[in-house]
Amino acid sequence: MATFTKLTSLPQRAILDGSIRGHYAHLAGVTVGEVHLDAGTNVPMHTHPHEQVTYVIDGRFEFTVGDETTVLEAGMVALIPGGALHGGKTLTACRVIDVFSPARDDYR
Repeated sequence: MATFTKLTSLPQRAILDGSIRGHYAHLAGVTVGEVHLDAGTNVPMHTHPHEQVTYVIDGRFEFTVGDETTVLEAGMVALIPGGALHGGKTLTACRVIDVFSPARDDYR
């Protein structure tokens, strides 16, 4: 991996049914991705051991972490502890930055 890169120049990885498409870069302990989600995409409630930060660049995303729900908009961030139940539905097409720690080996 180059020290400097444009995320969208990296290979695209389709998630779920392809309505989520991410371009991911990895270090030993962290994964960062630029992720595009189609409008009306349902992200099922799920957990994983990774801490996750989701920063919304564009769009609106109704999102739940644990028992809290909000509509994320551009400039907002969701802080998701490892093991926390989370998911939601995009209200519009969205572009987000996702950061995971430890690294998501399943996204390599």
